[in-house]
Amino acid sequence: MKKTAIILGTLAIATIAFAGNPERQGSGGAAQLTINSFARSSAMGWANGSSVSGIESMFMNAAGMDRSSVTTDMSFARTEWLVGSGIGINTAGFTQKLGEDFDKGTIGVSIMQFGIKPIMITTENNPHGGIGTYRVNMTNIGVGYSKSFSRGVSAGIMVRAVSEGIPDASAFGLSLDAGVQYATTIKPVVGGVKSDDFKIGVSLKNIGGDMRHTGQGLTYKAILNDGADDITRTVNGRAEAFKLPALLNICASYDIQLDKDKSVYNNRLTLAAGVTTFAFQADQINLGMEYSYKDFISFRAGYAIQDGSFGSWEERTSAFTGLGAGMSYDVHTNGGKVVSFNYSYRHSNPFSGAHTFGLRFGLGE
Repeated sequence: MKKTAIILGTLAIATIAFAGNPERQGSGGAAQLTINSFARSSAMGWANGSSVSGIESMFMNAAGMDRSSVTTDMSFARTEWLVGSGIGINTAGFTQKLGEDFDKGTIGVSIMQFGIKPIMITTENNPHGGIGTYRVNMTNIGVGYSKSFSRGVSAGIMVRAVSEGIPDASAFGLSLDAGVQYATTIKPVVGGVKSDDFKIGVSLKNIGGDMRHTGQGLTYKAILNDGADDITRTVNGRAEAFKLPALLNICASYDIQLDKDKSVYNNRLTLAAGVTTFAFQADQINLGMEYSYKDFISFRAGYAIQDGSFGSWEERTSAFTGLGAGMSYDVHTNGGKVVSFNYSYRHSNPFSGAHTFGLRFGLGE
């Protein structure tokens, strides 16, 4: 408990030092690392980092991987990102508990791949195109490990390979995520049907070295004059390095039992709140809530308050307005399997928001 309190307190204080200078907003790169492409957790934005578990923890807070209720977890999701922009995101994840008694922690792998519609090639001689198209390639592959040290404390780490570029110029880098979750019971119920109702989560994401684009696309023909004759040479341009979009997320949640009969726990309402400090964009205050009936059907909503959130779209620094919502439908079988159908929506202006559809399979419930 004391060690956990020290860790959480240190990370909370670090928020002040970590906060990004407003003058640096928009100057970072690899912004895809800040996109949650999982359907279940994205509806609440950054508010559920304390209660997230299983596969979706690989984005929100790696500590939650080992808190999954199943032994083997698989998930697939498709996101139509900023509808009208021509961007789609495919995401897949897998987690597996380790050890004979599943007490050795949990490992996980996630893949996130962007599908971006072809872009017309233009040159100085062909400013209107007509000479073909090219595609932007963006892929993130992550490997993580999470371990529960007691009933209430878990920690996790995630290493992610980041690749982006076009056919003749690309960049590659590695990022590191780390997180911790703490759960305790504030208001126990006779019979133990309600436990671990208060949770705290802290995650530090996208820590790594600078990335830089290289390739033939950065070369150009130059005419050099040696004093007598002009000499044509191929010059290799050096692109400016860019930093990863580091962030610190601190949040907490509390579960409320809505059942009049306290011997059962069929109706749960979770309230969540937190703050996210970004290195290269405006900080956010996050609010979220989730209602679940028998862990069978769940409804979620979230709101992110950011500088300019309540102003016109010209005053905002993000296309997203901060509002998100979603739902899940979970089918539990007698064989210890669970199949989940998940959906989330994030409102934006301009564009027509982001829609994420997810399918999850769990074994060994």
